[in-house]
Amino acid sequence: MKLTIIFKPTERCNSNCAYCDVISKPLTPDMSDEMLELVFRRMGEFLALKPENKINLVWHGGEPLMLGPDYFRKALEIQTRHCGADSSRIRHKIQSNLTLFGEEFVEPLRALGVKDIGTSFEPVPNVRGFGPGRDSAAYAGKFLDAVASLEKHGFGWNYIYVATKKSLPKAAELYYFLTNLSNARSVMVNPVIITGEDVHGLAITPGEFADFLGEFFKLWWRGRDKFNHIQPFMEYVDMYTGVSLSRVCTTSGNCAYSHMYIGPDGSASHCGRAADCHIVSYGNIKDMSLNDVMDHELRRKFIGRDAVLKTGECKGCRFWEICHGDCPLGAYEVYGDSHHKYEWGCEFRKLFLEKYFEPVSGLRYEPKEH
Repeated sequence: MKLTIIFKPTERCNSNCAYCDVISKPLTPDMSDEMLELVFRRMGEFLALKPENKINLVWHGGEPLMLGPDYFRKALEIQTRHCGADSSRIRHKIQSNLTLFGEEFVEPLRALGVKDIGTSFEPVPNVRGFGPGRDSAAYAGKFLDAVASLEKHGFGWNYIYVATKKSLPKAAELYYFLTNLSNARSVMVNPVIITGEDVHGLAITPGEFADFLGEFFKLWWRGRDKFNHIQPFMEYVDMYTGVSLSRVCTTSGNCAYSHMYIGPDGSASHCGRAADCHIVSYGNIKDMSLNDVMDHELRRKFIGRDAVLKTGECKGCRFWEICHGDCPLGAYEVYGDSHHKYEWGCEFRKLFLEKYFEPVSGLRYEPKEH
């Protein structure tokens, strides 16, 4: 089993994305050397206790590259000291806006075993960018330079596109732009998540996202052999054809068994969304082991969610095995209780699958009994 730790050693960022939850709140100071040491000591303890487990450590932020290359060297030295031979069971990943990436990061990231860097990009002006005015032209230039450098040094890269209200009239234009970045190993299209007031007018409805994704899908289906790395389309094809069922955290139905968040001060939560939106807290690793975090009483309620939904709100839903009531953290944010379906996600998915995916592909999902 793999434990995915969303690891946020900094909340600082050099960009000013309009939909970012982190930059709109007081920032927690960067993770100290003492806390970094404790993180890896806790991981060493966990791996010794769970010899069958592996850890995916996902460096997140903020912008993790703001910590500088020496921070990653320090992390490797500490990991080696506390995890020893079990270091081979830790896989490092990183999510970055890439605009700070340069030659100085190649050696330390490679030494950690990083092979792919996750990122995101926005062709629509002034949604992502530097400074108060969100200088998207300067941002794009640095991003594309970094992509070229990544490829030069043999790193793969994957990116997420976040659909906002400004994306809706540009579906075809954005599809062609994103697919022309063809060296990316995968592309995921997600809806924007707005917590609190929609200051910039970016929020979208489930129906709007279904229609946006539907326009993408119609174009993708015709060229799917060339662009088979676009998600969630390939995941749905796999699910419909029996290759696999839900794999992403929001719809897998098992994130309670597999995900954890650790913040700059050692605070522990369920995932990045749970922490950034202040949905749930599991305490602090200063006072508890990672095994304690995974066995927290609040987490046990998430673990029981599937059984409740399967015989309750989601009973008889044709898309249960694909959706599992969607994101439990979304449900918790709305209801203060994870034992509900997340209606936004369920609504968009059903609309997209019935209005676009099935008619265009000619496939139909036939569920197992539940």
